[in-house]
Amino acid sequence: MEIAGIPIFPEMTGLEIAALAAIYASAFLIKGVFGFGAVPLLIVGGTFVVEAHHAVVLAAISNLMTHVQLMPNGIRHGRKPLVLKLAIFVLPAIILGVWIFGRLSGPNLSVLAGAIILMSMAMDQFRLLDPLHPLVRRHQGIVGPVFGTVTGLIAGVVGAASIAFVSLYIRAFVPGRQEFRSTLILLIGIVLMWRISVLGVSGHVTTTIMIEAALLLPIGLVAGYLGSRVTDRLSDGDYFTWYRAALSFGALLMIYRGLSGAA
Repeated sequence: MEIAGIPIFPEMTGLEIAALAAIYASAFLIKGVFGFGAVPLLIVGGTFVVEAHHAVVLAAISNLMTHVQLMPNGIRHGRKPLVLKLAIFVLPAIILGVWIFGRLSGPNLSVLAGAIILMSMAMDQFRLLDPLHPLVRRHQGIVGPVFGTVTGLIAGVVGAASIAFVSLYIRAFVPGRQEFRSTLILLIGIVLMWRISVLGVSGHVTTTIMIEAALLLPIGLVAGYLGSRVTDRLSDGDYFTWYRAALSFGALLMIYRGLSGAA
């Protein structure tokens, strides 16, 4: 398939393109509900039909395009000072992360991202950091830069696990569901714009991927809108339970895909 002489979804059958569209619809429905969480499914599903690095970059660009509809919520209700303090350390670390990304194999990317997400969700599920929350709040000037730097590295390398990781830190300051979701939305918007800029400068963003993302955009926007309608119907307890379940399922798929590809 070509558009103006540019190959689009190269070497993919019509059935594979339809499957990719269904994966993107499911992923952005999840993102509409939780404010994030699309990337694990986008990458896992994408790697079944396109090369791993292609899937990662396509997921990042599509994620940014659909994130625009959520940003007003993040700007209105997100904890801006907290996001800005994190961004100071996240953004420079992304540059190093993207450099590492270009040197990792596809299977290693999937396993690494999946393992980080599972670790983050287990720590959240069993409230392992709760006893440390007072300490984190008292020493925000030390803990914040550490979380911000590690988050930036993860975002640059795999993208999929960075927000799951930093959400552990944000929960210490923003326990309420609505403000928590809005704060993540705001941080994700900043991270996505910077990460794609760095990916573009490093040569990973191609015209083919940009057009593919634009073609998938309407599906993502509709699915994201439907998901945002669902989130208003969830209690705080249900929201965090389903958000952990969705990300953990995506993480397990990523690890399975990575190990299968490495075998």
